[in-house]
Amino acid sequence: MIDFRIALAFLTTLPLPPLRAEAFLSGRGRAFAWYPAVGLLLGLLLAGAAWLLGFANLSLSVQAGLLLLAWALLSGGLHLDGVMDSCDALFAPVSVERRLAILKDVHAGAFGVIGLFFVLGLKWVLLASVLGESSGWLALLLAPVWGRWMLVWAAWRFPYARQEESLGRTMTAGLSRREILLATLSALGIQIGLGFGNPWLFVGLLALPLGHLLAGWAAGRLGGGLTGDLYGFLCEVTEVLVLLLLALLGSAISV
Repeated sequence: MIDFRIALAFLTTLPLPPLRAEAFLSGRGRAFAWYPAVGLLLGLLLAGAAWLLGFANLSLSVQAGLLLLAWALLSGGLHLDGVMDSCDALFAPVSVERRLAILKDVHAGAFGVIGLFFVLGLKWVLLASVLGESSGWLALLLAPVWGRWMLVWAAWRFPYARQEESLGRTMTAGLSRREILLATLSALGIQIGLGFGNPWLFVGLLALPLGHLLAGWAAGRLGGGLTGDLYGFLCEVTEVLVLLLLALLGSAISV
């Protein structure tokens, strides 16, 4: 379970006992296999929070705002930071080298602020939409699962864009075909388990080819590779796409 603990420690802010440095270094790549499972855990926590908020005399928009806050706190805002840095780098009309430098810059630019605004804004309104449906809890479970699967796929599919040491490069050390296979099987198992008898739910999988296209475009802008910030960006965008597709289905999905 050390690999699972590494995934939990990296992707969430949940209180965990300390892990020895040698255990972390040996299991960081293998931990990717557990990323969809961590997504499911986050989804369960969010679904539980949504259930509790349902007892409060609050509008759906306020409930959605509080749920979005819980989502950001549980993940530590890790991927939201990636959204800002990625938007600043990808949309700037500069060279590849300059884009890579922007990704390391701690300051936020106009593209980053705009990108974060749209990601959070879309999540907010989409959460309000799915909370109004009896099946809204399904979207809360699936969005974090496929968001983190996309992160694993992107890290495995594209080389790391920078040669120097960084958090993203450190975490992907040891990532292999085994991890992407296990992550895919677990994510599909969750999807099939939740969608059993409800084929409309599989429309959410349309988010995956859209995420693949976005990853390929981003890699092209960075000279063929990706960085840790881009992994977070793809995770967030995939979550938004899953929520959007399931919100569009709305009442067509039943539990």
